[in-house]
Amino acid sequence: MMEKSQTRRAFFKNGLLVGMAAAGGLALPKEAESFPSFGKARFGMIIDLNRCTGCNSCVIACKLQNRTVDHRFNTVVEQGEAGSYPEARIVFTPVLCNQCEEPPCVPVCPQKATYKIAGGIVATDWNRCTGEGDCVTACPYGARFLDPRFSNRVDKCDFCLDRLRQGLAPACVESCPPRARIWGDFSAPSGEFARLLSEGGLKPRKPELGIKTNVLYKPLRETGDGR
Repeated sequence: MMEKSQTRRAFFKNGLLVGMAAAGGLALPKEAESFPSFGKARFGMIIDLNRCTGCNSCVIACKLQNRTVDHRFNTVVEQGEAGSYPEARIVFTPVLCNQCEEPPCVPVCPQKATYKIAGGIVATDWNRCTGEGDCVTACPYGARFLDPRFSNRVDKCDFCLDRLRQGLAPACVESCPPRARIWGDFSAPSGEFARLLSEGGLKPRKPELGIKTNVLYKPLRETGDGR
């Protein structure tokens, strides 16, 4: 059975921010809830690199949804270059926590504050986190960071757990104009998510690490406009 423990947003509600909110008018997040149960679902995201235009709508939506500390983001869009002259082109790669099947961040946490929950999501319990940052160092994707507002507790993408509870997709998925982020359930794939899985050729970020992840990428085509 999944252990009941409060999410980061619940921790906001339960004391750490109360005094700060009263003093500085900082808005409190939604009502405290236990980690939800998603049955046999294993949530995932496919990112089609051929579609991403680098508009950063996903980054803005994520920032608004999760209220991360200044200059830190749960998702970013990296810019690079593919090909060579005269066919070189700018390419954009959205990156976030990859929700690893066997997360390197989990075993190194001395407080057991980070762990897998239902849905295949790697979550952080701010009631346990004491800000040592071992998990930050252990993450090979640079997806974790310390929040100095709250005693260096660790923040990261959790696929917008509060939205998933309501049956909604993560904010970055819903806000993506070119539909570069495709949301789905690996245990019961449907629609475009299922089609992309059946086509094959999807890769994790940094495949050389050999880590199985719940975020996969559709590689760039050699030619064509990606539409």
